[in-house]
Amino acid sequence: MVTIKDVARHAGVSVTTVSRVLNNSQHPISPATKQRVLAAIEELGFCPNAAARSLQLNETRTIGLILPDIANPYYPGIVRGVEDVAHESGYTVILCNTDRSRERTQEYLRVLREKRVDGVIFTGGGAVEDASQSHFFDQERIATVVIGRHRGKLPAVQVNNTLAAREAVEHLLSLGHRRIATITGPATSTTASDRLDGYRCALAGRGMKVDPLLIVEGNFEFESGYQAIDRLPLRGPGAITAIFAHNDLMAIGAMKALQERGLQVPGDIAVMGFDNIPLASFITPQLSTVAVPVYDLGVTAMKVLAELLAGREVPPVTTLATKLQVRDSTIIK
Repeated sequence: MVTIKDVARHAGVSVTTVSRVLNNSQHPISPATKQRVLAAIEELGFCPNAAARSLQLNETRTIGLILPDIANPYYPGIVRGVEDVAHESGYTVILCNTDRSRERTQEYLRVLREKRVDGVIFTGGGAVEDASQSHFFDQERIATVVIGRHRGKLPAVQVNNTLAAREAVEHLLSLGHRRIATITGPATSTTASDRLDGYRCALAGRGMKVDPLLIVEGNFEFESGYQAIDRLPLRGPGAITAIFAHNDLMAIGAMKALQERGLQVPGDIAVMGFDNIPLASFITPQLSTVAVPVYDLGVTAMKVLAELLAGREVPPVTTLATKLQVRDSTIIK
């Protein structure tokens, strides 16, 4: 294995000079000397020892990205945003898929701590609570950013889920719907809690009471949206005429179940989703939804983390705008 001493000997310089070139030191080095060192590195095929450099510089140029479900089409856009900025900034991203498991989250956090990552990005407030319970934040301070609302004091990048959900339900109300069901995310999710608040606010704004029978808890997956239909009044007195699902996957699952039962969307029951995953515009009917700027969430979160790592102040909360995307699942043509 070629060592830094071999490079120094080949270039005719000191080990210190080679180290300064490798670390882009501000110490003055002549262009000719720098070029000679770089040529020696190239000729010898020298690869710096990342572990040694991290100990010397007290940084590893790696960050951890905690995700609840990489199979959910919502998250790849976030990953791409984080990756793009991280790459430009010279960081490597370690992807950690938790499957919404507290034990798995805590295991990943232990591994990230052992690998001495410079920072961590959490997607979702639930993972932050899991981290708190593992005393992750009580040990050596690791720069941390959260995508989504959470109950702690960490910098957050988010959308206003309450406002966006309210606008989605108000869209259904504007079409004349009064029996509007909602399929929520898990009770432990701050995202689901905020979207449920938006649902309630929209109904209250029309002087309507919330019927608890029209609130069904799901888990953000296709199957839970599909199964929720069995728990809702579809025909007869009190039948629903619209559904607001807390994400597109559950909305699409609900649409499939409705169609299997001979009900037309939106003719019999309108369906509204949330997130605007790519699939939303390819199914039939195309899904009305709330467009979340997922790529920009990832980009912004990584930029905020980079600012933290540079020792600069960052805003406690950065809120990005959503947009109502009306398609065929709510509008009869």
